[in-house]
Amino acid sequence: MKRLLQTLIFFLAIGVLSPIHATTILIYHKIGDNRTPSTNVSVTKFRQQMEYLKTHNYTVLPLSQLVNMIRERKPLPKKSVVITFDDGYRSVYENAFGIIKEFGYPITVFIPTEAIEKHYPDYLTFKQIEAMRRYGADFECHSYAHHHMAFIPKGFSQKQYRNWIKKDLEKSIAFFKKHFGYKPKFFAIPYGEYNKTVIDVAKSLGFEAILTQDPGAVSIYTPLYLLPREAILGKNWSTMKHFIQILREEYLPITKRVPDYGIQKTTPLTIGANLLFPDNYDRCGVYVSELGYHKARREGSFVFIRNTKKLKRPKDRIAITCVDKKKKRIAVNYWLIINQPNW
Repeated sequence: MKRLLQTLIFFLAIGVLSPIHATTILIYHKIGDNRTPSTNVSVTKFRQQMEYLKTHNYTVLPLSQLVNMIRERKPLPKKSVVITFDDGYRSVYENAFGIIKEFGYPITVFIPTEAIEKHYPDYLTFKQIEAMRRYGADFECHSYAHHHMAFIPKGFSQKQYRNWIKKDLEKSIAFFKKHFGYKPKFFAIPYGEYNKTVIDVAKSLGFEAILTQDPGAVSIYTPLYLLPREAILGKNWSTMKHFIQILREEYLPITKRVPDYGIQKTTPLTIGANLLFPDNYDRCGVYVSELGYHKARREGSFVFIRNTKKLKRPKDRIAITCVDKKKKRIAVNYWLIINQPNW
């Protein structure tokens, strides 16, 4: 309790005395692969985005540096990004790697190791991975088999479910040790789908940071086990307009989610969160995937809506959005709930 109080006082002091900058973690999948337009970004657009970062003086941080800065509560640069790729598709080597080398940017590639181990044709080869590693590319864990981990397989007990996740991640860790000689430090959750069991198992295996696919930026207040990333892909989310827009978003620090992330057995009647610095924000709203956006009510630091509609989708993303009074920018905080009433 004493340590928690000291931490809160420290956070409050930082929030009052110094500006809090945010970093955007970008996530790409395929580059220049028109066969799958929903996960693809054209080579032209990718180059434009990398050029934009340079000409607008963005610091491109290695993921490991960002994690250390958050862990040590060091102020983040005023304008910064981290570049990540999920799945380890061959198009990243063939169409993006040359551009990355040209600009000298650090990157992290999250690989589902079964696809690499079994030489699936659309995925990176060992030779390509080694070439990227010599450049300095960081390869990290994206599970072994790329399951939908947040959804409990039918008939599984809680113990069986935990062991299923644990064995998959252990196989991926063993792959890294065997082929690359190190244990991965970071875990990007397949499909960005998670619940408390997925997070707890990943933590227990020693991952220093866990990355989602929730939209939004990160700051020193972001939990290292729920790092959001902005997906750049498809027709609408790969445009320069969208790219510039997400770079301007701020992270909204909160202290409590209602409901919390993970499995929900019943539809929540109240949806909201406590703001860490309530005086810094106004014009708050609550977004739920299948309910849309609603203006939030406010009671002290708690911003919320009352809900009367049953949530029917397997999963929903919830977001709290507010306007930073000083910066005049949108600040957001997303999390995922899994609607699984029979568990």
